Amino acid sequence: MEISYTELRSKEVVNVNSGVRMGKIIDMIIDSNGKSVLGVVVPGVKKIFRASEDIFIPWRNISKIGADVILVSLDIHALTNVTRSQNMDLHKNDDCCGADKYDDTDYL
Repeated sequence: MEISYTELRSKEVVNVNSGVRMGKIIDMIIDSNGKSVLGVVVPGVKKIFRASEDIFIPWRNISKIGADVILVSLDIHALTNVTRSQNMDLHKNDDCCGADKYDDTDYL
């Protein structure tokens, strides 16, 4: 299956375990060799006076990519949060995914 990042980020992400809408994809993480997708990032809950912590979803947890939604299977207690860089502009990245904007230690 081939799908572009633009197509992915236009779809709503839904956790099938809880039925919760998680938002739309804001970033994609690719391994340093560029051979595989490690996962996607969706916006986390906004907190007052703190940087937004986005949620990393490992690619293996994506159950189905449909026409309108992406179904993921996640245990809410096993989520990995990543902090968005203050100077990161999600709509104007020179690189396609912004993978260098995240610290590798934050991933599963």
